[in-house]
Amino acid sequence: MLIIGVGILAAIIGCASTQDRERRALSEEFDKWLGQYKDTRIIERGPPDRCVAQGGGIEICEWRIGGNTVRYLYDANGIARRWRYADRQLGEMKGVWDSAAAADQPHESEEGVWQTIKDTFDDMKFTPIGSQ
Repeated sequence: MLIIGVGILAAIIGCASTQDRERRALSEEFDKWLGQYKDTRIIERGPPDRCVAQGGGIEICEWRIGGNTVRYLYDANGIARRWRYADRQLGEMKGVWDSAAAADQPHESEEGVWQTIKDTFDDMKFTPIGSQ
């Protein structure tokens, strides 16, 4: 009985460890685009599935990756400042570049930014790229 319990515990720890590695790898991949121009990501990864302009020149763009979604917030200069990734198995992850500059954006808090993003993408009144 003890051996079975140890085996189950090892399996659970192994799964958590695998998920942690996946989360780190994805975070590193998404972080490398922070501080980069939107055009650079488009050249490397293709056009976003959709983008929504916000006030003050801010734009939020979404790429779908294997049924999951990564969203980048671009400042008025087209530079990626934040990302958020939603994965059914790994949960939500997020990253911020140059947090001092990101704080200068016209949103009260980081959660306010992401709530705005969620509300914007949940509202289907915008036009997806390619159908303009």
